[in-house]
Amino acid sequence: MISGATSGDAPPAELTRIFFLQLRVLGSTMGSIAEFREMLELMESKKIAPVIDSTYDFVDARKAFARMNDGELFGKVVLRFS
Repeated sequence: MISGATSGDAPPAELTRIFFLQLRVLGSTMGSIAEFREMLELMESKKIAPVIDSTYDFVDARKAFARMNDGELFGKVVLRFS
């Protein structure tokens, strides 16, 4: 399960589901808007680009997630919306 609360209050969590399915919840914070802009400027000035493993049309999202789940990728998996 993937959840986010970047743009507002934290979404409700189904704690019983987490407990009974013995799920792990990992958290991560992002930086500030200023830090994000600084990172984008650095990427642009140094010509840094992410490594793209594969690209899928949104209709093939299940295949993209299966590739991620199999763990045989190197780089990012991109979903393309038309």
